[in-house]
Amino acid sequence: MNFKLIIVVTLFSFFGCNSILSPKTGDNIIAIVGSNKLRTSQLEMVTPKNISKVDSVFFVQNYIEKWIKNQLLLEKAEINLDNKIQKNIELMIDNYRTSLLLYQYQQMIIQQKMDTAVSDEQINEYYNYNAVNFKLDSSVVKAIYIQLPKSLHSKSSVRKWIRSNKEDDIITLEDYCYQNAHNFDMGEEWIYFGDLLKKTPKKIKNQDRFLRNNKYIEATDSLYKYYIAVLDYKLTNDTTPVIFVRNKIHDIIINHRKVKLIKDLENNIYNDAVDKKRFTILNN
Repeated sequence: MNFKLIIVVTLFSFFGCNSILSPKTGDNIIAIVGSNKLRTSQLEMVTPKNISKVDSVFFVQNYIEKWIKNQLLLEKAEINLDNKIQKNIELMIDNYRTSLLLYQYQQMIIQQKMDTAVSDEQINEYYNYNAVNFKLDSSVVKAIYIQLPKSLHSKSSVRKWIRSNKEDDIITLEDYCYQNAHNFDMGEEWIYFGDLLKKTPKKIKNQDRFLRNNKYIEATDSLYKYYIAVLDYKLTNDTTPVIFVRNKIHDIIINHRKVKLIKDLENNIYNDAVDKKRFTILNN
């Protein structure tokens, strides 16, 4: 009987014919190498959930074999590595354990006590104080955008309305678009100029230079006529409109709260320990 078959037979002798992951009242020993023992509870922790009996058998079989090989190799490492290296490893393990425990405890405190609600007012306040730190990586515009079927014969009226500064003409244009346009936007929100151009066949290589000198675009393809009237724009490296950084500011505010909460936690625990004289600093 080969090594892998021995493992499978051993597994079924411990678990019976039920699922490898079936709950047990005891914590059986599966393998022993020296003083180290592999138990069923360890296998249950590492075995993926919702897998078939056959898959679980193969997974556990491979895990046991790998565990045994690692333990045998570990014995050799402990014999052959000098004490200094082993002490350094123990220190690294201790530091890593400390970091994990502190992280898990901090996360528990954050989940229990931190306020995660961020209002629009808080976002706008942060933006107003820090707007200089938010720079555009490409130009943005507020622009009227219209996509009309080529078959329509009202191009001159559309050109007149879209270029007009009169409120009545803009209202008329919007009503017209609701009735006739395949797609349109009246320019109430900021949008990246490049994203707007993607809705048209128009190609513009230097967008910043174009916006400095042009406020109106017409383009045509086989089916549609496109109109763009730029109402406002910001160029690359200008201050980013708040709409583009709202999510980023939200995350910054949350992160600041986390840092403050953890810092306050550390200080409170430390000050309490000082008051109760729970530690001593020795001067050698």
